Order: sequence, then C-alpha cells, then structure tokens
Amino acid sequence: MKYTDKPLEPISRPFEVKLSILIVNYNGGEMLLDCLDSISATVKTVPFEVIVVDNNSRDGSMDAAEKKHPEVRCIKNDFNNWFTGGTNQAIEASLGEYLLCLNPDTLCHENAIDDLVNFLDSNPRAGLAAPRLLNGDGSLQPSCRNFLKSRFLLLRHILPWKRLPNSWRKKAVLEYWDHDETIQSDWIIGACVMVRRETVEEIGLKDEGFPMFHEETDWCYRMQMAGWGIWFVHTACITHFGSQSAIKYWGSDLILEFYKGKHRFVRKHFGLLPLFLHRFLLAALLFLRLAAVLIRRIFSKNTQFRQEISFLRRGIAIQLGLSGSNKDFGSKT
Repeated sequence: MKYTDKPLEPISRPFEVKLSILIVNYNGGEMLLDCLDSISATVKTVPFEVIVVDNNSRDGSMDAAEKKHPEVRCIKNDFNNWFTGGTNQAIEASLGEYLLCLNPDTLCHENAIDDLVNFLDSNPRAGLAAPRLLNGDGSLQPSCRNFLKSRFLLLRHILPWKRLPNSWRKKAVLEYWDHDETIQSDWIIGACVMVRRETVEEIGLKDEGFPMFHEETDWCYRMQMAGWGIWFVHTACITHFGSQSAIKYWGSDLILEFYKGKHRFVRKHFGLLPLFLHRFLLAALLFLRLAAVLIRRIFSKNTQFRQEISFLRRGIAIQLGLSGSNKDFGSKT
C-alpha cells in the first residue's frame, strides 16, 4: 500500500492575518456558539480569522453561528467529509501564518491562544504547540501521548503508572504525567493544536485515510521526522468537554474506526510485520485487562464495568481480525 500525503500550496503574498482559527462542526449545537463566543472574548492581541467547516449538520448549529457571528467564514458541505477532511478544507481556505485546529466542544480561557502564538513566535523550530486541557469539571484532561511502540504498550498496560512518581511518568508514559510544565511530546490530542503554516507546507495536510482517529498521531510523527518539535505549553489552557459530536454515536462502528486508525498508523510508518506484532501484542494486553475487569466485577456490585467490558471484547476481536476489520474506512455518507 502506498501512502501519499496531500501537499499545501504556499501563500505567495504576505499573510493577511497572524492566525487562522479552524473549526469542523457536525451537529455541535450550543457548544459551537459557546466556542465562538469564547474566542471573541479571550483573543486580545492577535489579528485572526475564524473558519468553520460544517459537515452537513442537521441541528441548525451553523445557521445559528452565522447569525450570531457574521464575521466567521463558513464552508458548508452537503455530505459528511469527516473531521480530517473538514480540517484540510479549512486549512486550504485559510490565510494565516499560524493555524489553530480547534474542536467545537471547547472553551478558550483568557490569553490561551495568545500564549500559543507567542510560543511559536519565540521557538522557530516548533511545528506544533498545544495547551493544557481541562474537563468540564475543571479536572485535568491528559493530552500528551507516546507513539505506538511495543515498549510503550507493555509499560502502559502492565505497570500501575498512576501510582508512580510524576518524574517517572513524564519519561515513560506521558498520558499519566501531571502536565505541569512545558515539554516536548511525541504527539498531542488534537482538540486544540496550533500549527505553523510553514510546517504544513513542508510535510503536507492531514492524511484523510484517518477520518476521525489518530490523524493527529500521524501528523505529529511526520512533523518530527521532518525535524519540527511538538510542544505542550502548560501556561495556555482551554476546557474540552470531550467528543461531544461523536459521543452520541459511540459504539461498535466507532470502536472499529478507533483501532483501524492505530493499525493504519503502524502500517504506514513501520510496515506489515510490525503491524502484525502490534495487533498480537495489543490483543494479549487487552485480554489481560478484560480478565482483570471481569475479576473485579465478581467482587463488586457496581454495574459501571459493562461498557468497559464491551469495549475490550470488541477491541480484542478487531486485533484478531474477527470483527469487520476489512470494512471501508471512513466512507463519506
């Protein structure tokens, strides 16, 4: 299989704005309006534009956004172009030196976006900068991640990292680190990431073979291979309410898409044999986790394990090729 990353044509004229804020919406409802309100209220010093790509929403969210925020540039699709395709549309339509890919289920805190712009201005080899994410209740939402390597999988699934010192977690399993300082990361959750246009012009747009999951993993990996840094900036902060648009439909199909994104990343960058080994190892680790959950369930009256058991069983079946893993990936409907 040959993978070709779509290029971004350079802008030959001076940048019209410093920053392009890019949002992909699919039935985002009131959250889209709240997100746009937070941008207007918190971005103080940076000239910016906002582009919203709508993937054929049916909830009236785009009409409401256009009415309340007429300054926003809207691109309306008559089909679902998925998250990655919509992001690429927005990037190609953008005019800024920096590109902020922002989920509609986010709220920007005071100076968060300005801090990210200042960080990229001060660090010319930083290709991507991302803020600290908070859940709706104010708790930390871990966003730094390691690449999908066998050593990392073993460490993450076997050792009790949440109970080990923060300095150990920062070195080995970033997901369980306290996110309390500015550091470089392998990759970062894509709810809010600011990217240098020059970087995208060099490495290409997002790979639309990852329609929803792990497209940011692939993008960050390509940036690092080209010598660009991936940075977590702890002084900038936003609230991310979770995959609000997708969570309504989370089930077997999205679990399949999630794991197929992992598989595609490994095959694209490391080959078929590493993919086979990755799937075998992940199936074994998921089986061990399933066994542990089932044992805990025997001694607990809590029914919260049902969803986790379903997810683990589905994940094991997908790794072993027993669960529709040859379906078309991300067909546009």
